[in-house]
Amino acid sequence: MFEIKVFDEPAELVEQVAEKMMALSCRAEACHVALSGGSTPVALYKYIAASPIKDAIEWQNLHFWWGDERMVAAESNESNYGVAYRTLLEFMPIPKENIHAIKGDAQIDEELARLTAESSSSVAQYNGRPCFDWVVLGLGEDGHTASLFPRQVDYDEQADWIAVTHPETGQPRISLSAETLCNARLISYLVTGAGKADIVAEIFADEGEQVDAEEHSYVADKYPAANIFAFEGETEWLIDRAAAQKLTQD
Repeated sequence: MFEIKVFDEPAELVEQVAEKMMALSCRAEACHVALSGGSTPVALYKYIAASPIKDAIEWQNLHFWWGDERMVAAESNESNYGVAYRTLLEFMPIPKENIHAIKGDAQIDEELARLTAESSSSVAQYNGRPCFDWVVLGLGEDGHTASLFPRQVDYDEQADWIAVTHPETGQPRISLSAETLCNARLISYLVTGAGKADIVAEIFADEGEQVDAEEHSYVADKYPAANIFAFEGETEWLIDRAAAQKLTQD
């Protein structure tokens, strides 16, 4: 099941995501959240840090992971974890053990093994994989999400964490695999800006229509975000008006 929500301004989108984080934190049990990189999550972090909502969030109940990471030191501005920490997490009363960063300056093989062990022991398992309570994803201008790039994704990958190489820069990365992302209870795509409008329109162009398997496979191969959704949970696309401008009214 998925839902598309369109917001007039990015600020409205960010506010709703912050409220969702607050609501999830108030549950009785621990909540495991996989964050993403990109400009919209940074806007979210800054909003929370400056808003009274930070005092209503039960930080001790939240466990933060990252859906993907560049293999750079945490001090780098390219580090998804580093940016989140310096923008928000450093200032919040979060237990140190609740922050599960990908170590971008580690050896990839060693880090993949460590992440597999840590997520297997910390996150509730379902279908033999970690079942994250909430996965926050973005949409790249090439249609990638996390670090799952067009025409490179093995949707049957059995590992939970995978090594990835950026197709243009050659930069090494670590990402959650497609199957593990899809094992989440809730996936939220945060998409803003007119630069995403064409991709959003193409991903949802055939919604409600009969689409043959070959056509669906083509779109999913071209835009991995089209094929990453919660198999047994909920998926929502939170989109600002600029990114949604080419969607049909229906």
